[in-house]
Amino acid sequence: MTVDQPNYSGIYSGTQITLSQVELPQKHIVYGNEFPYALQFNHPGELLDDKVEFLKDLAAKGTIEELLTKHGAVLFRGAGSGASETFSKLVTGVETSRGLKPFEQIGLAGKRHLRAENVFTANEGPQTKRFYQHNEYSRYTIFPSNIHFFCQKAPMVGGDTPIAHSAEFFQKVQERYPEVIEKLSQKKLKSSQFYPSRQGKISFKGNEFYWQDEDGFGQLIEEGDSEEEKKRKAEIMVRKLTDEFEWAEDGGLTIHQYVPCIRVHPKTNRPTLFNGLVGRFGTIKDVGAAEPPHMGTDGGYYPPLVYEDGEKVDNDLMEKLWRTSIELEYNHKWQEGDLLLVDNVQVSHGRQPWSEGDRVILVSMWDNGITPEVYKA
Repeated sequence: MTVDQPNYSGIYSGTQITLSQVELPQKHIVYGNEFPYALQFNHPGELLDDKVEFLKDLAAKGTIEELLTKHGAVLFRGAGSGASETFSKLVTGVETSRGLKPFEQIGLAGKRHLRAENVFTANEGPQTKRFYQHNEYSRYTIFPSNIHFFCQKAPMVGGDTPIAHSAEFFQKVQERYPEVIEKLSQKKLKSSQFYPSRQGKISFKGNEFYWQDEDGFGQLIEEGDSEEEKKRKAEIMVRKLTDEFEWAEDGGLTIHQYVPCIRVHPKTNRPTLFNGLVGRFGTIKDVGAAEPPHMGTDGGYYPPLVYEDGEKVDNDLMEKLWRTSIELEYNHKWQEGDLLLVDNVQVSHGRQPWSEGDRVILVSMWDNGITPEVYKA
């Protein structure tokens, strides 16, 4: 334990609950702070309800907010069993005590299922698929301020969650490739996403999602609705994100959103590379969809990456971002019951493939109602 870091403790149900700092192999130091910052519960038995109250008190006092602002990501180890309900109690207690609200998912482009209150499975794409760095929903006009992870089952080989500090990412790119920062600060991205129809010809094999899904644009759809009525109701939800969209002949839906590449963190005032460029580019590379007709080997359609004025995002620029992001990653090796709190504006994440054992990582997304300002060079 590092001597200059405090212990956290409290008495609950007559038992002392304490947290002490632990060292994580390969942790990074970002702006003089550990990334991520890790704390271990020291206690006899499970004591879940007491630990929930303990974390709620830390959150209400502002301690959780201070740690997240300082470190970007905070790990709590030994929080409890890997049950979905355990995560739900812990994360809901923390976030409601901080005054945050559950994030409403609209336009999810991936498979995800509800497991408990405010708790979902992480993207359920094939275990051989690598997900590259992205801030959650950063390709959208609406995004959560925080995304938190919980390990229900840890795989035997692989399956780490790589995270990267988005302010460090900005700093490193600015030092190496100032022309990239200048370019990205001049224009918004035109973020296009295709959503297949359940009745259509195209689907993303192994990671099927459709605009009719409840966390896509199907929140208002009811059994017995005609196709025309389903589309009308879907458009109501689409317009929460954007007014620019079109329907394909086979019933598929493409929406276009205009989002900045760089934002300023509201607490640290540091610029952060807050976007989905690396994640999108890495996927496009892996499925061979970089060139027309932009059809991937997974059967999906991937519209090209372009700026708001239609200019294509240069592949050389993307390669620089992609390689730098991989260099900055901290790969978290999961243990069952790990609770990882993440400031989504400061920290991006991804997923490594795995080859042995089951991997079940749960997520919970929350919003503080603050939209970070757009960075201006």
